[in-house]
Amino acid sequence: MPVYTYKVKNSEGEIFTGETKVESKEVLLDLFNKHGYKPLEITEKNFVNDVTQLKIFRKKVKIADLAQFCRQFAIMLEAGISIAGALDVLRYQTENPTLRECLNDVYNNIQKGISLSNVMRSFPDIFPPILLSMVEAGEVSGQLDKVFVKMAEHFEKEHKHQQKLKGAMTYPIIVLTVAVIVVAVLVLKVIPTFGEALRGMDVDLPALTQTLLNISYFCSSYWYIILFGTALLIYGIKTMSKTDRGKRILDKVTLKLPIVKDVIQTILTARFSRALSTLLSSGVLLIESLQITKRIISNSLIQERMEKAIETLKQGRTLTQSITEMQYFPPLVLSMIKTGEEAGNLDETLQKAADFYEDQTEEKLQRLMTFLEPLIMIVLGGIVAFILFSVLYPMLSVYQNLSTY
Repeated sequence: MPVYTYKVKNSEGEIFTGETKVESKEVLLDLFNKHGYKPLEITEKNFVNDVTQLKIFRKKVKIADLAQFCRQFAIMLEAGISIAGALDVLRYQTENPTLRECLNDVYNNIQKGISLSNVMRSFPDIFPPILLSMVEAGEVSGQLDKVFVKMAEHFEKEHKHQQKLKGAMTYPIIVLTVAVIVVAVLVLKVIPTFGEALRGMDVDLPALTQTLLNISYFCSSYWYIILFGTALLIYGIKTMSKTDRGKRILDKVTLKLPIVKDVIQTILTARFSRALSTLLSSGVLLIESLQITKRIISNSLIQERMEKAIETLKQGRTLTQSITEMQYFPPLVLSMIKTGEEAGNLDETLQKAADFYEDQTEEKLQRLMTFLEPLIMIVLGGIVAFILFSVLYPMLSVYQNLSTY
C-alpha cells in the first residue's frame, strides 16, 4: 500500500501536514473532501524522494523493540485503556520508524473493526509467529493484557540472552579483526618493501620467499578482485541460505562443526523450551504450540525432525516419546518434559529448562571464546613468523656471503 505525504488547509485557513498509507491518491482526495480539507500538496513516497522506502534502508524491528512494545501495551491494557486507545498512544511514541509505521496501520485497521490478531498477521516480517498466536489466544480467553505481559517477559529474556551472546563474542571478533589488519599491512606494505630490497641485491630467492612475494604482488595489484570475490562469496552464501536446498546444506554443516555443534544444540534447546513454555502457559494447544515452536527454531534439519515428532504426537504418543525420537535434545530436557507431563505442569517445567539452558549457553560460549582467543593469537603469530622468516632468511644469507669476503 503506497504512502503519501500531504499538506491540506481547513475552512478556517489552518494548514496541516502529515503522511498516511491509503490504497490510492483518489481515495485520499475523497477522504479530504469528506472532512472539508482542501489539499495543497500530495506526494507519494518512493525510493527517489525517500530512500527508507527501499527495504535495505528500512530499520529492522529488533527483539528489544518488540519487548518495549509488549510491555507498554500491557501496562495500558491493565490500566483499562482500550486496544485502539493504547495503539493510538504507541504509534506516536514508538521510536523505531518501521514499527511506528506498522502500528499506525494496525490502529487504522482496528478502527475499521478488524481484530488485533488478524491485523497483526498482515505484518509477518515484524510480528513473529509466537506473538501472533499468543495474541489470538488472548483474544479468545479475554486475557489480552496478561498475554502481552508474558510476551514482554519472553522478549526481554530473549533480548538479554542475545546481549550476553554478543558480549561473549565481542573480544574474539576484535582480536580477529586486528589479526586480519596486521596481516594485510604486512602483505600489502611491508613485504613489497623487502621485496624491492632483495631484488636490488640480485640474488636467487628461495622458492618460499618468491611465492610470498608473488602473493604480495597479486594482493597489492589486484586488491579490487579480492574484494569483489569476497563480496561475491558472501552474497552467494546469503543467496544460497534463502533456498531450501542451500539452507539445508548450511544447517547440516552447522550441526556437524566439531566445536560449535554443542553450543548450537544448547541454544536451540533453550529456544525450544522458552517458546513452548510461553505458548502452553497462555492456553495455546500443544500441537499448535509445537508448530509455532518449529518455525522459531531456525535450523531446517531440526524443523524436519520436529514435524515428524508432531505427526507422532497426533497418533497418540506422548510428548516425551515424540521428542525423544528426534534424537537431538539432551537427556536432561527430555527428563524434565517427562516430569512435567506426569505432574501436569509442563509449562513451568519447560520454563525452568529454558532458564537452565540459557545459562548453559552463556557458559559454553564463554568457554568456546576462551579457546578461540589464544588459537587466533597462535595462528596470527605463525603467519607473522612465516612472513618474517621468508623475507629475512635470504637477506641473512646475503650478509653471510658478504662477510666471507
